[in-house]
Amino acid sequence: MLLAIPATVQAQQERYELGRRLKGFEAAWEQFDESAAHDRALALLPNVTKQFFSLQLGEAGRTLDLAAFALRTDVGPSTTRQWVWSLYAAPTTRLVDSNAKEIAVTIQPFYPVKGDPPKALELQLWFTNKDVMTVKPQKFPFTVKVPLPPMGDSRGLDRKLYFLADGAKELRPMAIGISQVANLKERLAALTTAASGWEQLATLEQTTIRDRAKLLAGLAAGDLPDTDIPAAGLLANAETMLDGKPFYSPVKHGQFWLSVPLGGRKSVACRVYIPRGLDKSKPVPVVVALHGAGVGANTFFEAYGAGRIVKECEERRWVLIAPESGLGFVGPPVETILEQLAARYPLDRKHAFLVGHSMGAMQALDLAATGKYAGVAALGGGWKLVKPAALTDLPVFVGVGDKDALALPSVRALKKSLADAGAKAVTYKEYPGVEHLVIVREALPDVFAMFDKVMGK
Repeated sequence: MLLAIPATVQAQQERYELGRRLKGFEAAWEQFDESAAHDRALALLPNVTKQFFSLQLGEAGRTLDLAAFALRTDVGPSTTRQWVWSLYAAPTTRLVDSNAKEIAVTIQPFYPVKGDPPKALELQLWFTNKDVMTVKPQKFPFTVKVPLPPMGDSRGLDRKLYFLADGAKELRPMAIGISQVANLKERLAALTTAASGWEQLATLEQTTIRDRAKLLAGLAAGDLPDTDIPAAGLLANAETMLDGKPFYSPVKHGQFWLSVPLGGRKSVACRVYIPRGLDKSKPVPVVVALHGAGVGANTFFEAYGAGRIVKECEERRWVLIAPESGLGFVGPPVETILEQLAARYPLDRKHAFLVGHSMGAMQALDLAATGKYAGVAALGGGWKLVKPAALTDLPVFVGVGDKDALALPSVRALKKSLADAGAKAVTYKEYPGVEHLVIVREALPDVFAMFDKVMGK
């Protein structure tokens, strides 16, 4: 099943806002270990997948909010709390020139709430604690212009715009990424001009510069990706890459956005995690994470388990790569991605692992059948395999929630397909009470336990 989200400003904003609420829910899930709290939240979540795929993004946001609230208490939220939680702030752009003095922000409910807004409702917006703007709207949507702080001598700053709705002291602050850049138009033009002069994209740096120029120009024009982008930092890094020297290397550790050349002027965007202290003489395992339909690579880094897969790789000092798949069941060119990144980083190609969720689970299984991987995990997705014999000896983890109405039948068919083929190293687990969304967070510890076993740990 595919999710074709219209490319309107409102649709982009709703997708971003839903992603923000998903991250909020996942972060709250990590804070509450009690099984009773998890059970209350899980009882509400089965609706969210149906709402998401039917493009009821506001209703999906409501479900996530109710589930996050249920983690805290078994008492339902009051009307005041529902109103406060429903509101979101939408700036007109996320990337502005340093000459801009203010930014327009529209505040409105993400989903309808029965009853009138609380009489005591106040909205506060600020970049710094010294300059807090307070407004008391009478109706929604409501637009306010928020002053932008001066940049001083800086050439670029990635800031946070904070938004707080205070209704009878029901506090729920949110933060939105806003980037200020000096000489924005000229600097973007310089990147674009440099990229247009390359007949083909031959390096990671050239490809990243070309794609980043497009991304940043879109942001400046009002486009909105599915997460906050540190645009000022990304622009500065791209300008550094213009010197022609390798920017991506084992010396630099942390998380990166980059684009991999695929020949000619084609490319694929990836988000990667590189551990500290890599040694060229000591290759390390690599995990490739493949996302589901309607979301992107950022979901693995920021949402599922509040970035649980990154934490698992950090603990082991493994490399993590999450390519963008777009809309379509044909997976990204993982072999080319690994080949390109192995030229820069000491990747142990004999210990390359695949993790896929939903649509990504199907893609991961197809890749695993090539025999080039050390193990594969299919979470909340899969189908009856065309050539199951190709996975006979490969360590395979199949995880699904027993409340996953979307994937459970096909995952059980996958289990049977593997069993009929005589697969010898399959771990199959149905997680009680879990649906399509939480399966990634709940299964990842078991997935990495299997990977550790493959590594002899």
